[in-house]
Amino acid sequence: MSRLDDRVAIVTGASRGVGSTIAKTLVAAGAKVILTDILVEEGEKVTAELGEAASFAALDVTSEEDWSRVVDEAVAAHGRVDILVNNAAILHLGTLENTPPEIFRRILEVNTVGPYLGTRAVLETMKAQEVGSIVHVASIDGLVGMNGVSAYSASKFGLRGLAKSSALELGRSGIRVNSVCPAGGNTDMYGPWFEKLTAIKDETQAYNNNRGIPGNVSYEAIAQAVLYLASDASGGVTGIDLPVDGGATAGKFMLGFNSM
Repeated sequence: MSRLDDRVAIVTGASRGVGSTIAKTLVAAGAKVILTDILVEEGEKVTAELGEAASFAALDVTSEEDWSRVVDEAVAAHGRVDILVNNAAILHLGTLENTPPEIFRRILEVNTVGPYLGTRAVLETMKAQEVGSIVHVASIDGLVGMNGVSAYSASKFGLRGLAKSSALELGRSGIRVNSVCPAGGNTDMYGPWFEKLTAIKDETQAYNNNRGIPGNVSYEAIAQAVLYLASDASGGVTGIDLPVDGGATAGKFMLGFNSM
């Protein structure tokens, strides 16, 4: 059963989009959820909508001090931390030559180093409990390469590697570590490139539609995958990559071949 009664979860990047949907889904499954984000006003608004089972904490995932504070507050309030969902991420669209080193490093800091710091921050309490589930929200771009997303893709491939090695290191302490790899995510992340993406609308639509299940995957579908990996329903599962991508990584879809 994908129930989380009496479990305590921390979700990063929870103020909007996929993160807020994950938080809502975990609360609905019975968990106490600490929503975290650098977007404080938006995060507090979402938290208020979720009622007493939810609380908010400001968190910069690149700050080791912030992580220590958030985990300490969670343990002080609830006595434990059972689930960590590393969802917070930033995006850069641009070829390798159009991606300055400082942007590349920033993408890695948020998308890969952030989850590393979060994982380290919850280890003491999860090891003491001898149980825990860490779920990284990776990406289809962490499973297959694509032009124009070199920095983002590198960060998500790295996140998957972190998950696999962590799963092997922590399994004997009762801690499972897995990755969800969705196609699509927070549409707000595409804002700076909206005009350029509009100019190649046909290409982007073809990219989304030429898969087994056309279109972007819904936030809800991604959240349900996270719920599965966070719950006892996946009790024997660790170190996996769970694509939530409508079959995009299953292979090539040729529309004309369906009429053969």
